[in-house]
Amino acid sequence: MIRNYFKIAWRNIRANKLFTVLNIAGLAIGLCVCIILFSFVNTELSFDKMYSNSEHIYRVNMETTEEYDFETWATMPNAVGPAIAQDIPQVKRMTRLIKDDFGSTASLKIGDKNYTENNLYLADSTIFKMFDFKFLEGNVETAFSKPKSIVLSLATKKRFFGNQEAMGQLITVNNNDTLQVSGIYADLPKNSVLDVNMVYNIMDSWMGTNVYWSNASYETYVQLEPNANSSEIENQASALIDKYVDKEGQYFTKFFLQPLTEIHLYSANVREGYSAKLGNITTIKSLLFLSLLVLFIACINYMNLATANSQKRAKGIGMNKVLGANRRQMLSLFYVETAIMVFLSIVIGYAASFLALPLFKSITGNELVYQDLLATPILIGLLIIWFLVTLIAGSYPAISMSGISPLILVNKSKKKGSASELVRKGLVVFQFAASIILIIAVTIILQQMSFIKDKNLGYDPNGIIAVSVKSAETVQQIQSLMKGLERQVNVESISAVQSMPGANESGRAVRKLATDNTGMPISSCRTDGNIVQTLKINVLAGTELPETIAEGDSIIYTLINERILNFLGYQSPDEAIGKIIHTELGPRAIITGVVENFNFNSLKEDIGGYMYYKSRKAPEGIRILLVRYNTKNLPQFLRQLQQAFNESLPNTAFDYQFLDRHVEQLYASEEKTATTATIFSALAIFIACLGLFGLAAFTAEQRRKEIGVRKVLGATVSGITQLLSKDFLKLVLVAFVIAVPVAYWLMHKWLLDFAFRTEINWWVFAFAGIMAVFIALLTVSFQAIKAAIANPVKSLRTE
Repeated sequence: MIRNYFKIAWRNIRANKLFTVLNIAGLAIGLCVCIILFSFVNTELSFDKMYSNSEHIYRVNMETTEEYDFETWATMPNAVGPAIAQDIPQVKRMTRLIKDDFGSTASLKIGDKNYTENNLYLADSTIFKMFDFKFLEGNVETAFSKPKSIVLSLATKKRFFGNQEAMGQLITVNNNDTLQVSGIYADLPKNSVLDVNMVYNIMDSWMGTNVYWSNASYETYVQLEPNANSSEIENQASALIDKYVDKEGQYFTKFFLQPLTEIHLYSANVREGYSAKLGNITTIKSLLFLSLLVLFIACINYMNLATANSQKRAKGIGMNKVLGANRRQMLSLFYVETAIMVFLSIVIGYAASFLALPLFKSITGNELVYQDLLATPILIGLLIIWFLVTLIAGSYPAISMSGISPLILVNKSKKKGSASELVRKGLVVFQFAASIILIIAVTIILQQMSFIKDKNLGYDPNGIIAVSVKSAETVQQIQSLMKGLERQVNVESISAVQSMPGANESGRAVRKLATDNTGMPISSCRTDGNIVQTLKINVLAGTELPETIAEGDSIIYTLINERILNFLGYQSPDEAIGKIIHTELGPRAIITGVVENFNFNSLKEDIGGYMYYKSRKAPEGIRILLVRYNTKNLPQFLRQLQQAFNESLPNTAFDYQFLDRHVEQLYASEEKTATTATIFSALAIFIACLGLFGLAAFTAEQRRKEIGVRKVLGATVSGITQLLSKDFLKLVLVAFVIAVPVAYWLMHKWLLDFAFRTEINWWVFAFAGIMAVFIALLTVSFQAIKAAIANPVKSLRTE
C-alpha cells in the first residue's frame, strides 16, 4: 500500500510540473534560509557551554549608584575578587581579567621586530583551570611559576614565531615589561566569550599587587562549589561593600552573578566589558522569527497552490472514491505527496546552504563553517522540519482535497465561495501583510542608518588619523614625532590626547560644590592642546586650551561641553569662563572654554558630559596623536607618517586607526541588521511572489473558457488582464490595512533604542503600499496577459 502511495504521489508530482517547480523552489529557498540561520543560532546558543565547569562559573557584575545612572558594569575594582574568594567559602576559584593597559592595543617587540596585539590580557593563574586551558607546551602548574612569564595561544605563537621554538623566548610589552614565554595553549573555541590570545600573570604587575576599591577596570569571574546557591552568594558579596568601603567611596551598591553561558547573549545592558565576542538575544529572536516567517510563507505557497490545483485533480479524486478509496487512504496519499516534495526541497535547500555560507558571512559579518551545518542539532532539526513542514503544509490541502465529493464527476459539487477559496484568500492576505511589514521595516531601518551617517556629530571625524604613541619610551619621543609631522605640508593640525572620542576616556564626576557627595558622571580626556582645531569643535565661549603651561603652574585648564555647563547651572557660556570646576582632578581646576555638545558616543546614547583638560601633572598619560591631514594621495601620506614614526619611536610598532572608521564601528551591528533584514525580506517577498504567480496561473487555467467567451464577444487584452488582476489587488489592499498599524508599532519600538532617531513619515507606508501593488501586478499580469492573448478557439473547441 505504501509503495502504491509513493508511485501515485510521484506520478502526480511529475504530471503537474509548474506546481512542482514553484513549490520546490519556494520550500528550498525557505529551508536554505532556515538551515543557515538555525546553524548560526545554534552556534550562538552554544557559547561557553564546552567548559567542564561552565554551569558553576559566573561573571561578577556590579550596579553603580545614582551618580553613575544605576548602570550595570562588567568591570570592578581589583579588590573585589580577592575579597570574595577570602570571605565566601562557597567560592571555589576566582580569577581577575583585564586587558593590557586598560584595553589599548599592545605594542610588542620580539627580537628586532615590532608587532601589535589587541588581545593581550593579565589574569590570575586560576584562569587556566577554571576555563580548561589545554596546554600543548608547558603546563597549568608551571605556567606562572616563574616571575614575568607569559603564555600564548597556538595561533599567536605561529604568528610571532612561525615553526620556530617559542618556549623561553622574550617578548617586550609596550617598551616596559620583558616577559618570557612559559607555555603554549590550544586556541580557545570560537564559541568562547574569552578572546585571550596572550596572557601573563596579573601578580607580576601593580594591577594585581596594588589592591584597591576605587578604579573599576577588572572583570572578575568566580567558580562556585556545586551545591552553592548563587543568590546567597550575591547577597554575601554585596555585603562586602559596607565591610571594606567607606560610605563616601561607595559608587557601587550591589554585585550580581551573571552565568557564564549567558554573557554572550545577555550583556546588551552591561557596560565596560572587554570581550568583543558579544551577541544579542534580541538579534537571535529576530533572526529566528524571520527564518520561520520565510519558511511559513513557503508553506502557505504549498497550501495555496495545492488547493488551487484541487479543481484540476477533482475528477481524479472523485473517480478514486467511486472505485472504493476512503478518506483515510486519500489523506495518506496527499501526505505522502507532500512528504516527497518537502524531502526534495530539504535536499536542495541543504545543499544550497553549503554554497551560501560565504554569502552569509558577507551579509552579516558572522562566520559559519561547514562543520556548523553538520552539527547534530541541525541534522536532528532537519528531520523535525521535514515532519513539521509536511504536517503544516500538507494538512489543509490533504483535508480539503480528500473531502471532495464523488459528485464532482457529474459537476454537482460546490465550487465558488467554498471554504478552501476563503482560506486561500486569507493566506494570500497574510503573505502580503507580512511582505508589506517587511518593506516598511527595511525602509525605516535604512532611513535610520542614513540619518546616522548624515547626522552632524558636533565634530568632524573625517580626515583624521589616530596614531598610538602609548608605548613611547619617553615624552621626548612623542614631542619629536609631533615636530616632525608639523613640518609636513599635508598635516593641518595635531593634538596629543589620552583617547579618541568615545574610546578610553576616564570616568569622573563633576559636582556643583566641592562638599557635594554626588554629582554628574562625565568622560574626561587629557590633551596637550589644539583639540578644537583638530576636531573642529565649535567654541561657544572662552578659548582653546593653552599651548604651553609655565613651569610651576599648578592650574588644571578645562574645556567643558554644554551638558556640564547646564548641570552646573550657569546661565550662559560666558558666565562659566574662569570659574572653578569641582572634579577628582583637584581644587585648582578652572573652566577655560565651553564648546557645543558633540556626540562622542553612539547616537543610541544621549549626549553626556565631556571635558578636555590640560595640566603639567596630569594623572593620565598621552596615548594617541590625532593628526588632521589634507591629501588626496593617502598611501603616500601613510608611508611618510610611518617613516616619521619609526624615526622617533624605533622600538614601537606603528599602529593607527582612521577616526571616521572608528565612528562607523559604533553602528556596525545596526548596519549588519539593515543588510540582513533587506536580504532576507527580499527572499520572503520573492517566495510570496512564487506563490502568487502559481495562483495566477491556476486562476487563468480555471477561467480559460470564460476568457475565451469574453474574447469572442469583443473583450480586449487590457480588459481581461484587469479582470484577472483585480481580485488579487483587493487582497493586497486588505493586507495593507492590516500591515500598517503592526509595522508602525514594531518600528516605533525599534527606534526607541536610539537617542537620536528619524521620524516615521507617512510616505514610508505609501511607498510600501505602492511596492506591494507593483509586485502583485508584476507577478499576476504575466499570467493574465498570457491568458488574454491566447487563441479562444483552443479554449472553446471542447464545447
